[in-house]
Amino acid sequence: MKKITLLFFLILVTTFGYAQNVFTDGTFDNPAAWTEIHQIASNNGTATIANGVATFEENVDIPDWSWGNESHVGITKTFTVPTSGWYQFDAEATVNGIANMWFEVWVGETLPIPNQEYNADFGAKKMLNLNAWDCSDYTTYSGSMLATGCNGLNGEINLVAGTTYHIVIRAGGFDFGTGGVILDNLTLTSTAAPVLLTEFSFDFDSPTPLEGSESATFNDDATNTVTDGNNPTTNVGEISGINLSWWSQLKYQYDDGVDLSTGDKGFSIKVKGPRALPVTIKVEGSEEHSVTVGYTTPNVWQELKFDFSSFTTNTNTKIAVFFGMQEDDTVFPDVNDNIFQIDDFTFGKYTTLKVQEFEIEGLAAYPNPTNSKWTISTINQQIQAIDVYNVIGKRVLSLKPNTMSANVDASSLSPGVYIATITTEKGTSSRKLIK
Repeated sequence: MKKITLLFFLILVTTFGYAQNVFTDGTFDNPAAWTEIHQIASNNGTATIANGVATFEENVDIPDWSWGNESHVGITKTFTVPTSGWYQFDAEATVNGIANMWFEVWVGETLPIPNQEYNADFGAKKMLNLNAWDCSDYTTYSGSMLATGCNGLNGEINLVAGTTYHIVIRAGGFDFGTGGVILDNLTLTSTAAPVLLTEFSFDFDSPTPLEGSESATFNDDATNTVTDGNNPTTNVGEISGINLSWWSQLKYQYDDGVDLSTGDKGFSIKVKGPRALPVTIKVEGSEEHSVTVGYTTPNVWQELKFDFSSFTTNTNTKIAVFFGMQEDDTVFPDVNDNIFQIDDFTFGKYTTLKVQEFEIEGLAAYPNPTNSKWTISTINQQIQAIDVYNVIGKRVLSLKPNTMSANVDASSLSPGVYIATITTEKGTSSRKLIK
């Protein structure tokens, strides 16, 4: 009987393959293999390994509003892989009523430093995640972290044999629920190389993989309400409730990775809505890239172009479009103010996207960079409006000069990169501003 069982097992392995776990100490039976590492100096949490599990808990009850004092704690160890190639992480997590917190698995080649959060700033990649804000269906859960699909992370990473990697499993926030976060059976198995997303074009004449998220709803079979010369087509997409959450969005989840590494990639999208606002596209996952462009003329179709050519990642797994990101739902209480239509949503080589650029004649912004103010001027067109946005798409300055030259006071702004949209009677152009 044993021989038959063994033979049957060998047939299964030969026929279907067998994914062997190459990660040691993922059962947490050897506490000495792991090191507790605080992620911020004021950490008020603990990570303990006992009885074959790792448990992450708060040791002080911190109010939710007390940012900077929350629990940010993790465990870390080094590891290698026997052969180069693509691998996939998974682990079993148990949570019971977590709120205002996250739980993440990161991998990188850079040594973690105590009291500093291990993240993309270290060149690390986020592999798995349980996030109480974004993945509210799993605030009470027991099972595979990979199966949750939280934030679209698929646990995949390309690893090189002989290289020493660091894994950091960390938790942060305010409410770790009843019993804390419990982790067991961390595994790393070989997997096929992902098929990267290199381009798409959605004209809404057929179903799309797009969906609304964070309280926003999306209909990819809506009817165009303004069939003008800018967009005479009938079928469009329509997103409602753009301000029901600070992070209300239209999203496209692609778990194998969005490829920004080849060519000068970018997005274009036609937009029409009842009010002017910043439109932000983010490519998110293990890292985050963001570009903002202003929608400036209400109830008119405008084609917006988003330049992602400076980014080179291919491991992020979500594309998100925000209309007035971080906007409070009480500011525009009329639901009709929060319904936008889109069309011809395209991802591909930036220089070949269909958007026809409009350039205001003689437009200049100087000095750039500046310490105090920018001067924005044209040759022969009055500037009707100047709107300045930060990198997360929030409008930080707004002017209506109605002159051919205007000063933009930057003294109240933090050092960084900003996007200005400049509107004249003939159209709108954008400029990158640096303080």
